[in-house]
Amino acid sequence: MRTAPARGGAAGAGSGARVPALPPQHDAVRAAMLTLIMSLASFAVAGAVSSVPVSITIMILLSPRPRHGALPFLFGSLAGSIIVVGLSALGLRFLPGRPRLDQITVPAFLGVLIGAGLAVYAVYLFRRKPPVSAGRRLENLRTRFDSARVWQFAALGVGLNLRPKAILLAVAAGGLIGVRNLSPVEATLLVLAYAAVAQSAVVGPILVWLRSPDRAQDQLAALHAWMQRNGRTVTAGVALAVGVFLVGFNLLQLD
Repeated sequence: MRTAPARGGAAGAGSGARVPALPPQHDAVRAAMLTLIMSLASFAVAGAVSSVPVSITIMILLSPRPRHGALPFLFGSLAGSIIVVGLSALGLRFLPGRPRLDQITVPAFLGVLIGAGLAVYAVYLFRRKPPVSAGRRLENLRTRFDSARVWQFAALGVGLNLRPKAILLAVAAGGLIGVRNLSPVEATLLVLAYAAVAQSAVVGPILVWLRSPDRAQDQLAALHAWMQRNGRTVTAGVALAVGVFLVGFNLLQLD
């Protein structure tokens, strides 16, 4: 005697074999997040590669009292970056017209503008020789480290985030974060990640020094001498590469 197969089991097997496709909106959200992360990473790298922060960091570490100024300078640098990016993101997030901003066009257009600005800045660095007064300012700053107080090192770290290039990149990064419909946790993590990468020129040498202060002295002195000779060229090269990438990548997003 044959037993008829259960209809429910057959139906269950048939339905279990099918994998529901992801909705198009899900793919669009993932693509938008990837675009945001790539743009933020490009901004942060362009901000990190600068001869001024790394030179000041090394001078503090090579000073007679490095522990007195290194950590306050580090905290000030990170705090300044977080404040500028965070305030920019909050300002755009609560902008009355923000819900009507296009989630693709506006960030892409901003990326093109920043990329073009970085390319122009790179050409400027390549074509113009560094002024003699820049080296004198750094040397004058070095002489003040011996008597500087803790809060002055922290204020110096914050102040470096107000340089034209640094503040432009930080405000643009905050704008990219603010224009997206992100949760507070996601936006906070992106702000912190940007600050960590953008301040890596400060964080890196200090971490190397904390690991082995005596061994790091010669390495930091050699790096400082190399940066004095090649820092401007390296900054210009990275700015040009990042600028060209941002223009090309974001033009593709506008197609």
